[in-house]
Amino acid sequence: MTDTRGLTWLVYVSDFNEGKIKEWNVFAHGRFMEDLIKNARKHKNSEREQFEEQMRRNLMYHYWSKCEWEVIIDNWPHTDRAKDRKVDVYDQIRLNWDVFCDYVWAHKADLRRRNG
Repeated sequence: MTDTRGLTWLVYVSDFNEGKIKEWNVFAHGRFMEDLIKNARKHKNSEREQFEEQMRRNLMYHYWSKCEWEVIIDNWPHTDRAKDRKVDVYDQIRLNWDVFCDYVWAHKADLRRRNG
């Protein structure tokens, strides 16, 4: 199990094995979490903008435009006229970007903590 340091931010992802849409904690992605910890240790408290920009880049790298992190949103009931929309984890986080950044920044000390 990945060390999430107590952080939780749920998004929807498709579970291809079960054929279901499930909730996923974005901090459970091991490499994203490693990058986030490095970023938190690198940037001082006065460097929030740089921290956020690096976090955005890491999110894009790990979660943007990759089919395993995409879900299709459609109208219900479905009609032939309806246009579905493909949304990835990155898009879901960007919808509440300011709140996400505040949340992660508030837990920066937890991210910096050594040895899990």
